[in-house]
Amino acid sequence: MAHRTVAPNEDPVCGMTVDIEQARAKGLVLEEDGREFGFCGKGCFLEFRDDPETYLAEGYSPSM
Repeated sequence: MAHRTVAPNEDPVCGMTVDIEQARAKGLVLEEDGREFGFCGKGCFLEFRDDPETYLAEGYSPSM
C-alpha cells in the first residue's frame, strides 16, 4: 500500500507540529514500518496505534 508523505515532526493523525524529544519523553512515540512517529497527545497516539494504515494512506488528510 502506498503511503502519504508525513514530515518527521508531524503528528500523522491531526497534522500538528510535534517536538519529537518531548513526545518521546511523554511516551507519545510509535514505530511503524521502521519509521518513528510522534504525537501531540494521547488521543492521537491511541488512534494511530489502533489503525495506523488509516492515517498513513495516500488519501488521508489530517485535521484537528
